[in-house]
Amino acid sequence: MSIDELALDFDAVYPASWQSREAGWISEELATLLSVIDQKLVNLTEQGPSAWTQEALHSHLGWEELRGLAHRALALMPAQPWSLPS
Repeated sequence: MSIDELALDFDAVYPASWQSREAGWISEELATLLSVIDQKLVNLTEQGPSAWTQEALHSHLGWEELRGLAHRALALMPAQPWSLPS
């Protein structure tokens, strides 16, 4: 998977995340983190192509921050987000 594909996958799904939030599957804290991740990706895009190389993925501070945010977001995701509450 290329760097662009990682961001494009997130960009394709993030706008619809409000539905999961309304269903109670995304907490306020998780929604905030997802919003920050979205903005960080926008910031990287605004920096131009140099932020979207394989080398940048390993050395750019923005990508390091994104990995940390993604790790925190993953920890907040429910184990089975698509099952209805009992």
